[in-house]
This record gives sequence, C-alpha cells and structure tokens, in this order.
Amino acid sequence: MKKSYNFYLFCRFILSVLLKMVFFFRTTGREYIPKQGGCIIASNHLSFLDPIVLSVASPRILSFMAKQELFRPGLFMKLITALNAFPLQRGRADLKAMRMAIEKLKNGETLIIFPEGTRSESGIVQEGQMGVSMLAAKARVPVIPALIIGTDKAMPVHAKKVSLFKPVSVHFAAPLLFDTAKKGDELKAEYQRFSNAVIQSIKELRDSKK
Repeated sequence: MKKSYNFYLFCRFILSVLLKMVFFFRTTGREYIPKQGGCIIASNHLSFLDPIVLSVASPRILSFMAKQELFRPGLFMKLITALNAFPLQRGRADLKAMRMAIEKLKNGETLIIFPEGTRSESGIVQEGQMGVSMLAAKARVPVIPALIIGTDKAMPVHAKKVSLFKPVSVHFAAPLLFDTAKKGDELKAEYQRFSNAVIQSIKELRDSKK
C-alpha cells in the first residue's frame, strides 16, 4: 500500500470518529459501491465539507478534483495532495485534469464528481453538467449517485467556520451505466440524458429521505 494511502486511512479514521461525535454522522447504501474496479461517485454539492464526508462514507479510497487556487505551495497543498486531490482549472475545459481523472478510473480508482459543478446555495439539486457523462463513457465505469444531507447547515456556502451538532448523512443509490454503443449526435444526446439520469437519481434519494 502506498505511504500516502496509509496517511489517507489514518485521516479517514480520525475524521470518522469526529463526524460521529459532532455531526451524528450516518451512511446508507454503501453496498452499492463496487469492491473493486474504477467507479465514479456523483454527489450533490452543498459545502466545502462534502469531499470529507464522502471520503468517510465510502469504504474505498477516493480521489477528487479541487480548484487550482487551493494548490499554492504550502502545508495545505501537501495535505490535500496526500488526500488524493488534484487540481482543476475552473471556467474552462481543463483537458489535463480530465485525462488524469480518466487515467485514475482506468487504473481502478474511485473518483468523486459533483455534477452540478459548484455548491448549491439554496440546497436544491441543480441541473447536471456533462463532465460526469464524458468520464463515465471514456473510462467505461459505473456511476454511483450519492446524496449528502446536512453539510449546508454544518458549514454553509459563505461560512468561515463550522457549526457543530448539525446532523450530517450520506446516502448512495444503485450504480448507473453509460451506453457506450451510441455514436455521433446520438452520443451527444446520451451525454445529456445520462447526466439528467444521475441528477434524477440524486433527487429521488432526497425525496426518499424527507
């Protein structure tokens, strides 16, 4: 096992204890996450805490993209790099980040994607972008929809500190598979259809938890 993975597992254990103590953290649907092989966890996005709670909720080691600005030289950059984050330039098509994501998936890793593209200030699940579809198609991996509840209360979008004792939970749904048989214009339409299906699955999870 890589040394960085040992550090990841250590951090996950500590965070798991803390989340259960201060956020009454719980998880459902972990059985939907494949035990091996590349896969994408596609979640709603409410807070900066979301990658942390997903990392604790998942039985597998996760990788995720983080905005380029967080990778300035220093201790924080070393920390998030050790926790499998890699940079993404927002506001443009970052082909380098996409290639890295596809390589990780083909190598059997698990990747967090937030299909909405940014945090939802209202808490309402927004429309999905097509990045999750493209990654699923090119890497030929399943997508596991995930719903995060409560991180918008624990640390809202514009908050600078965490509010304790706000219940937080993560819920996973059955995997979705991209139809790689489509070509041309049908493929473009399938990208959008698949993104819509991922978002719809997240919404159905939300509705089932009300």
